[in-house]
Amino acid sequence: MYRTTPIAALLKESQILPPEIQLNLISQTFAARTARLDPYHPIRKRATKIVRTKKPTSRFARWILALPQAEAVNPIARPPWEVLEDRNAILKRISGPEGRSKAQAAKDFIEFLPTIPSSDIQVYSDGSKSEATDGATGAGSVTYQAGTCIDRKSYSLGRHAEVFDAEASAALTGAKAALALPTARFATDLWVFLDNLEVATRLLNPSTGSSQSTFEEFQEVARKWPLRSRLPHTSPGAVRIRWVPGHLKIPGNEEADQAAKEGASLPAPADAVCSLASLKRIARTETKRTALQLWKTTAPANYKELQIEYGPKTSLLALERPISGRILAARSHHGDFAAYHTRFNHEDAILECSCGKRKSPLHFYFCRKGKALKTLCNQPPSEAIPWLLGTLAGAKRLADWLTATKFYQEICPYRPQAYP
Repeated sequence: MYRTTPIAALLKESQILPPEIQLNLISQTFAARTARLDPYHPIRKRATKIVRTKKPTSRFARWILALPQAEAVNPIARPPWEVLEDRNAILKRISGPEGRSKAQAAKDFIEFLPTIPSSDIQVYSDGSKSEATDGATGAGSVTYQAGTCIDRKSYSLGRHAEVFDAEASAALTGAKAALALPTARFATDLWVFLDNLEVATRLLNPSTGSSQSTFEEFQEVARKWPLRSRLPHTSPGAVRIRWVPGHLKIPGNEEADQAAKEGASLPAPADAVCSLASLKRIARTETKRTALQLWKTTAPANYKELQIEYGPKTSLLALERPISGRILAARSHHGDFAAYHTRFNHEDAILECSCGKRKSPLHFYFCRKGKALKTLCNQPPSEAIPWLLGTLAGAKRLADWLTATKFYQEICPYRPQAYP
């Protein structure tokens, strides 16, 4: 792009946030990361004191106080010398994808289900985030035994939780409900089925990420399961986790998904706290909102006329540089155009196309030699031009046309061709 191009357009086209917004994002994410520091870290101690005193005595204090009430994660809850289960072993234990397609994994799961004794308890859990309710997150679990649904739960986690947190919470809720069931004394194993692979890998293993307390509580339920009251001939059994491919019409998983969607529409709990994963998402969402608001104010007039939105959907960075440069020049009106050369007194510039018309940002479309008006798009100019210059799909179509016709190399070149 030409160096005279407005800074707002330069930042938008290069997908670089304005400096003040980028610095705010860095500050917000730094404040959010303090929730992951160990309790003995001096910054964690300072943040805890700020929350207790609520005195905004510094910029750091103001950022900490601006955060919603959030969970605290202890990264040193387990000793570093503790031997952890290998991830490959975990994936094998929970029957992870391991190179299989989702369709094949679903078929294998359906074939596996009849091998589970009918007396065992099966819990399907799921999480959902609803955009219709301002991003509220819901959790749902469905419990089966002997082919009968014996428990179903739906509840909301509010707006400050992610689907990851809802999946973990739903698995814990279902497992706790199963442990408290009177029919648990007939069961040997408690099976927990869920379609979130990352949550499935962490349920029985130490976690230092979001919803740490939920995973720890689930492991406590797993410890209590063999100690439950049971019939003399019933084995202690264990809590077993298995991954289920989602959205492939597996009945239990579909029912849990529906329960989670119902939970997302319920009122949020009064004591809901923000999860660690949600803290990061809040910072990104606030950054996007601020950038969009600033773009509405600083966008050049020609960008507004073309209805070019802010964000990656209209980015031309995937196109070849010479072609994208021409399209960006047409967007910004800063390029090899007669009005531009006249404005900056470029005395040696060529102001006319080979067709005899003056060069302009939209000349490529109306040039009689290029014939773009008839061949490039079937829509009227009022619709075709905003589509070609304002959308990624249109820009790709325009790029193909410019490459095929060599419009800016032969028909409307920057410098006149040298003839012998």
